Amino acid sequence: MGQDQPLLESDLRLLYDLLRDATRRSDLKGLFHVLFRGGREGLAAREGLIARHNPVTSSLEIKVKTPGRLQEREDLLLDDRPPVAALLTLAEPLVRREPEGFFFAGSGVQVAAPIPVDAGASGILVLEAEDPEVFRPERLAFLRALLDQTSNVIRTRSSVESSRREAAAWWEVGRRMVSPADLDVSELSTLLGQVLQLAMARTKTTNGIILMADEKSGELVTYTQAVMGDLMYQVPDKIRRRQRARASGIVFQVLDSNKPYLSSNIETDPNYIPLFKGIKSHLSVPISFQDRCIGVIVVESPEPNAFTLEDQKVLEELSKNIVTLVRRAQLYEATRDDSPGGGRGILIRGLSPEWKEVEHRVERAASTNATVILRGESGTGKELVAHAIHFNSKRRERKLVVVNSAAIPDQLLESTLFGHVRGAFTGASYDRVGEFEKADGGTIFLDEIGELSLPLQAKLLRVLQAGEIQKVGSNEDAKHVDVRVIAATSRDLEAMMKAGQFREDLYYRLHVVPIWLPALRLFKKSLPGMVKSFIEEAAREFDRQVTGITAEAMELLLRHDYPGNVRELRNIVEQAIIMARGELIGVEDLPAQLVAAVSSGGASPVSTNRDFKSRKKETLDRFEREYLHDLLSEVRGNISRASEISGINRVNFYKLLRRHEIESATYR
Repeated sequence: MGQDQPLLESDLRLLYDLLRDATRRSDLKGLFHVLFRGGREGLAAREGLIARHNPVTSSLEIKVKTPGRLQEREDLLLDDRPPVAALLTLAEPLVRREPEGFFFAGSGVQVAAPIPVDAGASGILVLEAEDPEVFRPERLAFLRALLDQTSNVIRTRSSVESSRREAAAWWEVGRRMVSPADLDVSELSTLLGQVLQLAMARTKTTNGIILMADEKSGELVTYTQAVMGDLMYQVPDKIRRRQRARASGIVFQVLDSNKPYLSSNIETDPNYIPLFKGIKSHLSVPISFQDRCIGVIVVESPEPNAFTLEDQKVLEELSKNIVTLVRRAQLYEATRDDSPGGGRGILIRGLSPEWKEVEHRVERAASTNATVILRGESGTGKELVAHAIHFNSKRRERKLVVVNSAAIPDQLLESTLFGHVRGAFTGASYDRVGEFEKADGGTIFLDEIGELSLPLQAKLLRVLQAGEIQKVGSNEDAKHVDVRVIAATSRDLEAMMKAGQFREDLYYRLHVVPIWLPALRLFKKSLPGMVKSFIEEAAREFDRQVTGITAEAMELLLRHDYPGNVRELRNIVEQAIIMARGELIGVEDLPAQLVAAVSSGGASPVSTNRDFKSRKKETLDRFEREYLHDLLSEVRGNISRASEISGINRVNFYKLLRRHEIESATYR
């Protein structure tokens, strides 16, 4: 098209007016109209349109157009028509005078140019005029300047609109279906059922299924609560791949590729294998963890073209948001002993930003063999995190050996870790296999690493450096072991190094991947959800008919700082469950030491004030908290219904909740 020419003064004034108009627009459609106005005025164009390519329908989708009449032909927008295919490869403006390429009736010339149309996607701007010679070089120079200046504005507005749409969708679905705290459940089937409800609500369909990968067999596992809709047949517990090189269906294709799959008309899709009756449209997205697919979210519809790329993006975002909770539930299932009197399983709680950062580091570290050290106060869940790292690692099928260094006398700890031979010391009447040898091929978790003596620190350093162990009293060559080490401590190792109590070389060998676990007092916003979960678990374990906690008791729990962290909170809830007199845990059911500790800090639920105004205020506050608790329990956290029943408008009702620090989501 030749070199761009300098803009005329009149063009500069027009460009200035257009850009000023564009920066005032808050929506993409308004920006597109600014482009049209600029094109029609600056290039003397009569008609125009903006379109984006939809690979699913193999055609252009018109986003905005001027009122002109389009050409009457069925294949006008199809991408297999040569003039349309040529537009999809444009890198710069193109002028065409061949009638075959025109979109509007009565046109004699066309200029087309690539532009952004929404977040992360490109589209086509088309301007057409009657006069074949109207798009002169100086007019095209103006168009280039207009596109250069408006493209960034379009991208910014597009990103904002996309975020706003997703936020609105999440708010609406969350408000109607389930809160994030409700998703923090231990049973995988329950979790997947709730996730499927979210997916179906967002895509406005009634057919869906979530399938989880069995990473040993390559099969897909179904869960009862994660199948909803009119099925073709009874879905088996496990879906297996077809044999003899036959296609195994879309879900296995998503499992293998770890990429979404959108089919607008399954009748012509050779990969589709029916699950539900009368289906025309299918959308699958992977649940992706460590760059592999661990499950597939499937929604289907009896309507053709039912799902859009925006639906796909929203389900992909849903998948990203729930993958941590899915892995938590899988860890719980893998470690739970369902036998009578068996273990309760490894279950991580908390949805705070602090814990998200911990689990992000866990995910990144788990896929490697790097040494990890867990730092934090006692009771913050270091052993839980160690289990999570092992479970998410390539060694998950091998053994995880746990050694609490603080619980074993120092004179026996070396033998415990590395083993001994018969006669190595008094009482050594047999050969012993050490914990490092037991963990060969797997993982060893060394809790309270700060309790090791200096001689033992030197021997541990040798294991980390050379991967070799020497049994106590053995004259044989050192034995090589392949063990991934996860260490943990609540001690100040830096201060111990300065005092000569901890080896500097061992410190740096352990701190390949340090993960700091936050204290409970730093993420108290998660406490109501954690208390709710602990109540449900303890009520089942101790066979108690306790369903919740009073607002007054919750307020007292929120005022405590928990020096024992999550371990202390769980213990408090379990004591309260056993002592509870009714269905709700009250202040009187909480441990007396806790009530006394909070009271001595000025947070006593029983007032020591004697003046009338103070006692009146406390009495009214207590009434309001109890009233709000009873009301929200009745309506299951529905603010609109609670406002209607109470006769308090929504704005004032929200203010009342904030004043008492009550979260309505706790009652859903």
